[in-house]
Amino acid sequence: MNIYVFGLGHIGLPMAIWMALKGYNVTGIDIHRDQIETIREGTVAIQEHHEGKHIASIARDLLKTNKLRLQDTFHRMNDEPSIFVITVGIADRPDGTQDVSTVHKVVDTILPSLVDGDLLIFKTTMIPGTIDTIVIPKVQSLHKKIYVAYSPETISETAAFYELEHNERILSAMDEDSYVTAEKFLKSLTDSPIHRASTIKLAEMVKVVQNIDRDVNIAFINEVSEVALKLGIDIHELRQLVNTHPRVQLLEPGPGVGGYCLPNALKYLQLALDEEMRGEMQLMNTARELNNLRPIKIVHQVIKRLSEHGKGIKDAKIAVIGLAMKDYCADYRYSPALEIVQHLIREGAEVRAYDPLVPAYVIHQANSYEEAINRADCIIIAAKQENVGFDPVEISERMDKPAIVVDTRNALAPHPNIYLYKV
Repeated sequence: MNIYVFGLGHIGLPMAIWMALKGYNVTGIDIHRDQIETIREGTVAIQEHHEGKHIASIARDLLKTNKLRLQDTFHRMNDEPSIFVITVGIADRPDGTQDVSTVHKVVDTILPSLVDGDLLIFKTTMIPGTIDTIVIPKVQSLHKKIYVAYSPETISETAAFYELEHNERILSAMDEDSYVTAEKFLKSLTDSPIHRASTIKLAEMVKVVQNIDRDVNIAFINEVSEVALKLGIDIHELRQLVNTHPRVQLLEPGPGVGGYCLPNALKYLQLALDEEMRGEMQLMNTARELNNLRPIKIVHQVIKRLSEHGKGIKDAKIAVIGLAMKDYCADYRYSPALEIVQHLIREGAEVRAYDPLVPAYVIHQANSYEEAINRADCIIIAAKQENVGFDPVEISERMDKPAIVVDTRNALAPHPNIYLYKV
């Protein structure tokens, strides 16, 4: 059976490869030709490994054996019943509003070619009600036996293949036949548990709430970290001891919330509601505001610590180490580290950024970690990456004195010659 995967980004590409490794013939479709070329050339900037091999290498091997094919314009291989896996997300407009036309376009592209027995299964985060209002009416207008299902994906970059295999899954469908068909397909991939949602809108809401839950809890721990710093308490020791309670699980603090999913989750929920109800969501709205403010608060910490040691932010040499949206990944979408850099530049600082996995075209970077920290007035640790060791002896020797480090990732051990502030 042929599988067509629409969207070959952080979710779609690992999924397409995983399904090909399971024995399916997979065609990956992405309208961005540069993304297709990076896959063909083996230069994919996604940090995933499976059985010791990088995702780029696995993709090239599958392309050679035709277990994986690539298209930038969709065309169907044959008229046998097939599976269409849609991983394209709702687009974020420059003004911050959400654009669902991406879903419309994919559905409209697929519709003319559909035959009896085809399964459409949507995997990305949706505004609750999207599939009911956009997809199902179009499919039903064909008067064919087409199956529609929704099973939101929960994979995290750097762990995609493991989580595709082991994460529990939510599944909902247009009708009973659709559910049975989709469940059979999902069970052919892995035996991890499947939980049935009574409606597609409920399943869409599950994924949105999962993301908002993390957003809210990140805001909480970051605020706690600010209080702990004010009181002279080690936030990481505090967290460790708090989490001895069997019903408490504090997350780790950080420089803010990045990636595509979490910052946009609340918008998805808001678009499903009327204006009055949006305003009543005080906790979620406040958490989102706090997370938006976190990068500038980190910069304010830097300004404060420099001032305490007789230095000003203007023309100060600030090394920002780690530009990805989280530790050990290459995804820089909505990265709080990039916001920190922008705020520092506005304050007049000389910024030396460095991240071995984030391309230089995203932001001008030093040629090496050593170059970035050399003679720096302050280092901000915004993300950890492999092969960036944060050796306190090296840092204390290379930095300008006094050596000031604002560590948002609990990456640096204390050293007598470093003024270390963990936030």
